[in-house]
Amino acid sequence: MEPSKNELKKILSDQKRIKEAKKIGLKKKLFNKKFILPSKGRLSGVYGSQRILNSKPRRPHAGIDIAAKEGTKIVAPSSGIIKLVERNMFFTGNTVIIDHGLGLISIFAHLKDVFVNEGKKVIQGDKIGSIGMTGRATGPHLHWGVYLNNISVDPMTLLNYELN
Repeated sequence: MEPSKNELKKILSDQKRIKEAKKIGLKKKLFNKKFILPSKGRLSGVYGSQRILNSKPRRPHAGIDIAAKEGTKIVAPSSGIIKLVERNMFFTGNTVIIDHGLGLISIFAHLKDVFVNEGKKVIQGDKIGSIGMTGRATGPHLHWGVYLNNISVDPMTLLNYELN
């Protein structure tokens, strides 16, 4: 599908909001030594996999997807401050970004419900939303992306190593 002019405007506006939220924020460590998965479910998308849209290869997948029943709870994988809450983004639907400090952020996309507000402090395990299929999603799932200094990293690495 090719986006209309109005949809392109929305896409560019959404990208600007996300780009702004990805800028390095808090210069202190808020994250825990070990991250947890933000939701229970089946891993349906892995980091770095090739995406195809309109029969054309696109950017590799910059996160993981966790498929689960709509309404399944999503929790903060580590402590931080809610940096962005945006509803109805074109691609990512209801979207939340957590700033974990020191240039480390988490992005959560396609949420059904959002239970946090911008500026709110969350601790690991706090409920932030529920799995949905808002935006461009073919089924209920959570997209979890992680960026360090605005560079995409595999969220699974945060589960496997202790961070100091």
